[in-house]
Amino acid sequence: MPNNEQCNFEDMNWELPSFATVRYANKLNDYALVIPVINEGERIKEQLKKIHNAQLLVDVIIADGGSSDRSLEPDYMYSVNVTAVLTKTGPGKLSAQLRAAYAWCLRQGYKGIITIDGNGKDGIEAVTDMVDKLNEGYDYVQGSRYLPGGAVENTPLERTIGNRLIHAPLLSIAGRHWYTDTTNGFRAYSAKYLLDPRVQPFRDVFQRYELLFYLTIRAGQIGMKIGHVPVCRRYPPSGAIPTKIVGFKPKLRLLAEALNAASGGYTLGNSGKDYPSFFSMALVTLLILLPLFIASIIQPQFGPDSWAYYELAKTVGDKFYEFSHFRSYWSELPYSASFPPLFPILIALFDLTFGAGARSAIYISFISFFAFTLISEKIGRIAFGVPLLGLSLALLLTVAPNMLISELSAGRTIPLQLFLFSIVFVLLLQQKHEKWIWSVSIGIICGFCVLNRFDAIILPILIASLVLFLTCRFYLSITILALSLVLTSPWIAFSLVKFGLWFATDNAATALAVDPAAYVTDWWPEEQASIKSNFTAWLSRICLNAVKFTRSLIASGVNLMGAALLIAGLPILVTVSLRSKENIPYFYNMYKNNYKFRVMFLLSIVMFFSLLPQLLSGYRDHRYFTPWYYSSFFVISGYILLKANTNVQREIFARFISSIFLIFSLYNSMNFLANKAANERLDYTRWTEFENPDEVRTIAECIHKQGRSSRILVLGDNNIAARLGALGSLHTMMEPKNMSDGRLGSIGSRAFLDFWDVSFVLVASPERYNFAMNTFDLHKVSFCPHLYLVSKSQSDK
Repeated sequence: MPNNEQCNFEDMNWELPSFATVRYANKLNDYALVIPVINEGERIKEQLKKIHNAQLLVDVIIADGGSSDRSLEPDYMYSVNVTAVLTKTGPGKLSAQLRAAYAWCLRQGYKGIITIDGNGKDGIEAVTDMVDKLNEGYDYVQGSRYLPGGAVENTPLERTIGNRLIHAPLLSIAGRHWYTDTTNGFRAYSAKYLLDPRVQPFRDVFQRYELLFYLTIRAGQIGMKIGHVPVCRRYPPSGAIPTKIVGFKPKLRLLAEALNAASGGYTLGNSGKDYPSFFSMALVTLLILLPLFIASIIQPQFGPDSWAYYELAKTVGDKFYEFSHFRSYWSELPYSASFPPLFPILIALFDLTFGAGARSAIYISFISFFAFTLISEKIGRIAFGVPLLGLSLALLLTVAPNMLISELSAGRTIPLQLFLFSIVFVLLLQQKHEKWIWSVSIGIICGFCVLNRFDAIILPILIASLVLFLTCRFYLSITILALSLVLTSPWIAFSLVKFGLWFATDNAATALAVDPAAYVTDWWPEEQASIKSNFTAWLSRICLNAVKFTRSLIASGVNLMGAALLIAGLPILVTVSLRSKENIPYFYNMYKNNYKFRVMFLLSIVMFFSLLPQLLSGYRDHRYFTPWYYSSFFVISGYILLKANTNVQREIFARFISSIFLIFSLYNSMNFLANKAANERLDYTRWTEFENPDEVRTIAECIHKQGRSSRILVLGDNNIAARLGALGSLHTMMEPKNMSDGRLGSIGSRAFLDFWDVSFVLVASPERYNFAMNTFDLHKVSFCPHLYLVSKSQSDK
């Protein structure tokens, strides 16, 4: 009678399904032939008869998944010299059967194991060749129907395509060894390979087909000796295909398991690759930013704001914040409330040190962004424990020209703001709640954020609330608010002295205005309705702004950044999402159990609510969305990475995502330089013309010849108005927005000239010529194109 055993491998620390063993014979050979079956009926009987008749030098071990078709009757097992039948009684499918059988064989002292399917598709002739390979010292031997000497009969076309074009190349690349038939279960393993501590195949994670894929790739990764043997695989010419993989979903799951194995989803430990040094990260950043920098520094894309910053920088040492050109008409005082003071001060210091002139702003922007990329890399490593992700996400922001490139090439403030934001992120991730200096540092940086951009005025409140939520320590939040207030107090003092306001900013009136089209450069001869006079109308305007704001937010995301994230993240997300549900860490669990992920998610919410000033003022410029997109992409990418099974897979995912992002960024940077060279004819010899253009000198000479120093209204080009003020110290005025769009009307436009004592009108755009001639009483200034003298009084016209 057969010997019944119940096996227990707890002392081996292996994770195995429960199974029963029926032993029919003692160990006779050095190698075991493991045949996994479940209800194979006559097919397994016929196969066992062939193996018995061939007198192969192997002991036959049946790995039964729980057959109920009486195909494994003891009498028949005796008749064909089967050594043992192992019947799985625990959970799992093919991989669970194989784990049980392999573990049993290794405990019996077999030097190697050969596996063949039990459905009769494989020719048994190759078993002897596999035994020979194992005797020659090979650790993994893969059978292939596509090698010379192999045979392929009646294989379904979809299987041939999937194996040859997808499965084999995928596992070959991952396993660092070229295979031709990775879906073939006819293979052999040495005991040395299966017992290597770097492999560890006896884990519950292997349930379906995962173990076959994992053992295929792991052999090459750890340097095992790999061989190949031609085999024959014959499908029946007609009738049902003998397979357990039926239907679309199982086939898709099979592909996901292969992707999971190839991406390190079952590989324990670390990848073995050292993290790239920050020096190498700096070199990558320089490589990608260099084309952008060259194009920007030779031919800057300065706009009105850029020239305004430079003009204000020149006032830092004398007559602080007195402005030559007007762009905001809520105050008649010759001081600017349009721009925070931090960036102009930095420009002044940089220019004083290096003599870079107006280009100082570009240098500062690129330096800020360069520092931001390195800190972003640190964020990625702290938050998710992977290299390259933070760096690539930062550089990805340059892909959308209407977001960050315009800021870099125009020398504006968002790159510096990103740098400051990233410092706050790092501080919050470090979780040093017990240290008072931690909250002091956060408060100081938040204060600098406000001094750099007025739309960050609510940021200290948001960050302080976040800290209170994370730590439940009220004094830390108060410290952050207090330090932010201390840092912004110089501007508060300036506002009180010069404007009589606690915090002067030209956006305040716009945010409180009822008019949905209200803009910061509007001018009205009469006071307009606001939240105080008509709250219902103001609330309607905010609701309308919210709709338009949401549309803009979505539209700005449908660009190359979103496409890059989709390209990089979708295959990974599909891979991990098709795993069994119990293995998937859901978002709430990540949020609840992972402090760093929780901080990054909450910071993305903070960045969203920090857009409130844009919502109130009606601004929908895509540049302002950059910090929110950055933090949100970090959360999305981090979520994908945290769904990985192992540290190795997480690093592989990160490198894959980062490679896509870096390729996009480098391509865009090179393309930006190429377009500038093609369209604007970059010429280094024109370097000095940028700060000393002929048109500025010509207009300045014309004005001085007239002997009048009153203001100049520039129609049709706000950039010229700002440049004349910054480079020529001319008292220019940008055209009010409600004048250019017709809301002010002819009477209001003439009243504007009278109120501000405008002496000249400069028609900087042909489209505004008819408006100027039909609205104002103008006289051509001799020898000065497009400049007209204003007759008094305009209100009489």
